[in-house]
Amino acid sequence: MSLWHELADVAWKTPILYAMLLTLMRIGGKRQIGTFGPIDLAALIMMSEAALIAIADHKIPFAVGVLPLVLLGLLQWVSSYISLKSQGVRKLLEGAPTILVSHGEVNQSQMRKMRYNLSDLMAEMRKKNVETLADVEFAVLETSGQLSVFPRAGVRPLRPDDLQSLGVAGAKPGSALPAPDLPATVVFDGQVDEDALARAGRDRRWLDGELRRQGHGSVADVFLVTLDGNGDVTGLQPRRERTDRRDARPGGA
Repeated sequence: MSLWHELADVAWKTPILYAMLLTLMRIGGKRQIGTFGPIDLAALIMMSEAALIAIADHKIPFAVGVLPLVLLGLLQWVSSYISLKSQGVRKLLEGAPTILVSHGEVNQSQMRKMRYNLSDLMAEMRKKNVETLADVEFAVLETSGQLSVFPRAGVRPLRPDDLQSLGVAGAKPGSALPAPDLPATVVFDGQVDEDALARAGRDRRWLDGELRRQGHGSVADVFLVTLDGNGDVTGLQPRRERTDRRDARPGGA
């Protein structure tokens, strides 16, 4: 194949495969690059490599070069969908958030397990405008690799709830605020996170009773339940498809 034929071959393959790659990534779900989980990152790397091979290797028929790209996109979509519906699969494929700092104290065993060094921890804290470990209530390593830092009550910006806790008349600079506990998401897409529920100091019996009190028959009727540091419900969202089905019945029953 002559040079001009090779250039022409690359010229028409490149925009087609570029468009296919963008389409497959859009189908896989909207995520920012910094929040890619293991499934998304592995799929992106392999799909990019497959696209490059299909463009550069002129001996491979175009249909054969495109096939791995399509299959990888399909596998990424299936894996993401299964992990969305199954808590066990999600933890297996993506892992779970890890608490690296609790009430100003570093969890050294978790740091070693996650291979997260102290220099990285301090650098991430400085990005969040937190100066020392003593100013950190919680630091959580997310499954995307990003670090979420929760400053202690005396360091973070003052909120209206803080004034209510202190009493507006008694609110003085430097006044001590109660140390919060880490909020928890205990139900996601109809599935209970037993570990998060236990960390919040609640059990399944309490959760079932709270759902019934708010008019929900079971956990399967709920998409999301979050608890604050005191173990109280701060957010409850029913599953939309079940609500729509119930409203569609005669009389809304």
